[in-house]
Amino acid sequence: MKYLIRIGLLFVILLLPIFFILFFNVFGENHHRLFVFQPVDSVETDKGYQITKAFTVPPFSFTSQEGTIFSSDRLKGKIYVANFIFTRCETQCKQMTNQMVRVQEAFKDNPTVSIVSFTVDPEFDTVKVLKQYANAYGALPSKWYFLTGEKDKIYNLGQTGFFVSTMEEQGLPISFLHSEKFILVDQHGWIRGFYDGTDQKEVDRLIMEIQVLEDIALKDE
Repeated sequence: MKYLIRIGLLFVILLLPIFFILFFNVFGENHHRLFVFQPVDSVETDKGYQITKAFTVPPFSFTSQEGTIFSSDRLKGKIYVANFIFTRCETQCKQMTNQMVRVQEAFKDNPTVSIVSFTVDPEFDTVKVLKQYANAYGALPSKWYFLTGEKDKIYNLGQTGFFVSTMEEQGLPISFLHSEKFILVDQHGWIRGFYDGTDQKEVDRLIMEIQVLEDIALKDE
């Protein structure tokens, strides 16, 4: 009898997680929340505590792999993912770009999501070089923009606009220090997340959180 009770209890314990997963998938509501980095002001509304003002990524204008001027004005009202790379990088940049391909694939038919990759080696990464690099990874010209321009402006944007490291290491022929982070920016220009661009699980989380931002935007319409 005790044996049967133990078997029954074990059976219930094993089934409980499945029951809860099914219950929340069918009846639950997604309450996943994203942080707003550097919020400035907020209010209480019928929808709860909401940010009304926060730090926004400053405006920028550089040259894309298509040889045209790309201004941040083109990203207004859009969700976008930014990162910093250089084409001569043989290590983490390749990993990051391969992971960014996954982001592009997830949202390739969604015009409200864009990708912006800034080079930290603009003297070498000319329009022609960036175009070849973009083509090698199948970047869609209307989706994924590779930008080059004045080095100081790019570094300043990385450090004070996106809050990631971007600099050149002096004394070495090819050595640029840059963050491996992907930065998620929402429709307001607010930074909503930082993700390790070399980690598949982190990029999975990024893709999911882009979808969360889209769901929030739809509910607010």
